[in-house]
Amino acid sequence: MDFLLLYRVNRSWIVTCLTLSHVMMSCHTEEHSERHQLHEFTVKGKDLKLCDNDNRVCVTDYSDCVPKSPVSHERVNISCFFLLTDYSLSPYPQCLWSQEYNINAESMYSLIFSQTTPIYSCTGIFNFSGRMNVTLKMKNNMNGMESWSEPYEVVVLEAIKAPCPTITSVNGSDNSLEVTWGISKWHTRCRVRYRMATADKWTQIPAYVPVEYPDKTVYTIEGLKPFSSYIIAVSCILSYGHWSDWSMETTGTTLESAPSRSPDICYHMETVNKQGPHHLMLMWKALDVHDAHGRILGYQVSYTQTKHPSLSVTTNTTDLKVVLVVSEEELEVTVMAYNSAGGSPYSHLKIDPSLHQTVSSVRRLWVNSEDDRLVLQWDVGHISLPVSEVAHEWATDAAHPTSSHWKRVNGSTRSTVLKDHLQPGTTYRINVYPISNQLCGPPKSIFANLEYGTLLGAIGMHVVDVTKNTVTVQWEWQRKELHTKVLRYRVILRLGEIQVESLPVWPDVWQHTFLKLRANTGYSVHLLAETSNDNISREIIPIKTNIFEQNEIMFTSCLIILLTLGLGVFFILSRTVCKAYFFPTIANPGVSVVGRWLLESHHEKSSVKNVLKLEEFLEKGFVELGQERPPVREDGIFNPGSSHSTLNIEHVSIPQNTEYIENTPKSNRDNRDSCLMFKNVAHIENGQGSILPESTQIQCDFDYIRNGHTPGEIAFLENTPLECNVE
Repeated sequence: MDFLLLYRVNRSWIVTCLTLSHVMMSCHTEEHSERHQLHEFTVKGKDLKLCDNDNRVCVTDYSDCVPKSPVSHERVNISCFFLLTDYSLSPYPQCLWSQEYNINAESMYSLIFSQTTPIYSCTGIFNFSGRMNVTLKMKNNMNGMESWSEPYEVVVLEAIKAPCPTITSVNGSDNSLEVTWGISKWHTRCRVRYRMATADKWTQIPAYVPVEYPDKTVYTIEGLKPFSSYIIAVSCILSYGHWSDWSMETTGTTLESAPSRSPDICYHMETVNKQGPHHLMLMWKALDVHDAHGRILGYQVSYTQTKHPSLSVTTNTTDLKVVLVVSEEELEVTVMAYNSAGGSPYSHLKIDPSLHQTVSSVRRLWVNSEDDRLVLQWDVGHISLPVSEVAHEWATDAAHPTSSHWKRVNGSTRSTVLKDHLQPGTTYRINVYPISNQLCGPPKSIFANLEYGTLLGAIGMHVVDVTKNTVTVQWEWQRKELHTKVLRYRVILRLGEIQVESLPVWPDVWQHTFLKLRANTGYSVHLLAETSNDNISREIIPIKTNIFEQNEIMFTSCLIILLTLGLGVFFILSRTVCKAYFFPTIANPGVSVVGRWLLESHHEKSSVKNVLKLEEFLEKGFVELGQERPPVREDGIFNPGSSHSTLNIEHVSIPQNTEYIENTPKSNRDNRDSCLMFKNVAHIENGQGSILPESTQIQCDFDYIRNGHTPGEIAFLENTPLECNVE
């Protein structure tokens, strides 16, 4: 007995192809659940044996001819078909069934064919008018238990399955595929199904395809998408029996057509200098394969100044961006994609360099390597305009890379994986662009490779500023080709063994300020490189915060200076006031005018006599004394020997009525004349340089004058010295 038993489980597609002598290929495709497995028997007439004890039974195993005690019957879904060849009408049965899968069970299977009429030859039962029952016997080799299926009735004419057709060619246009397949001369009609290569769902042609030619059939599938791959299969049937299995799947591709959609473009304007030109970066998104309708060969970019429409510039590129040098005037830009079949519709964009918004670049860009891919992460920060997309561009780190590759993700995404077009040992420059509708942000760039990820290292950390409560540190980023694979860098502030603050740092951050620290306290700042195995301390800096703030020190210094000055002024003023109060100035007779005159021992010998002349006194009534300032030596000490004074009678006021004087009682005249008031007094300098006030009164005793008015008395007064008292 020759038979073939093939099966697969675990929700897999079962594809069984049988090739027997005088039997053409048959392909069968079924899907089964996880708990069931598919079994298949294909039997030829010579494999059947007629039982000796029962001429109505043919078996594949003689042991099935021995009568058995009643056995259990399992419900097994069994079906049998008869296959035809192109060379013979002799059918061969193919029986299929499914059974619950038991991984520990090892079973043997056999088929039993029986009919109600005697069988003279087992090969004779397979004829177009034949009718029989088929029973499946299953024996568990582990426990010897046997089970039988319910008999399955087979009518040969109704159970014949048509041979499987073969697709010979597929030719396409931009929206259709022409399929040709070979058929059997017994086929009468066929059916066709297809699906896109990227999809799983089949689409079947609703109408049957009639067989018009004896050896082939042609059918054209319409309404397909340009430049798309489709998978096609066909099946045919005879004028009776069952449909054949689906043919082997064949792939066909439609031709290109002009792109149906214009590219989505955005721009970024960068000012080189105020008087010079501007750099206009245009960037667009690659068309979807369903919109491209073919392989995009390039893009045509044109820009025109609105005020000078005749001055138009056109350039072609195969990249997804271009940088143009333009003037500060309103521009109109158009971009078109084209393939071998034609060009797409134009994308139009009007740009006024003097009135345009900007989108900030991304921040915290970092790249980690995982096996054969690069993992990017970034942050858009607090960008005023909403980010709709983020574009990634990577190319080899060369002066003029031959090509660059692009990927776009949603604007809310903060990481992505690059796994295409990457080679080990190659350094790539990765640019990240934030996009907000028609505005592009400037690119943020980073270098990386598959071995180490980001090729940047943080070095040279140093202290920038230390205050009472803050510490500011700064570091540098340096490109490195070979170093340990670092996941990220981190700056940590420690107080002894206690970690006060820890934060990751990225290539766009060069310094950090630790706030709310203790005054006059020692800390340490660590620059760490985090790896997959351990954290490596790159640099450690001990720091001690200040006792006072700088402004506090300045304020304290100013306060001390002001207090010192105030105390000095106070002491000086206090000394002067106290001295004047407790130690008043006492006139020095040695330096006064009157005292000098009194101390002169030779004043009687002086040729100039100070004589009060009564004639002038009597005429004027008042005597005014004038003083000449005594000479003073260079050292400031008065020299009495060289000084002199004069008594000048400038004005004397007496009553004009002499009779009144004569008749006045002597006592009254004594009182009137006893004291003369001098308005202008001598200015007497003492040794301290003080000056007597002008209000000082000098009283002179004129007793001699009051004694009489006779000429003899007057003559006497001329030789009598004047006695004055200074008050």
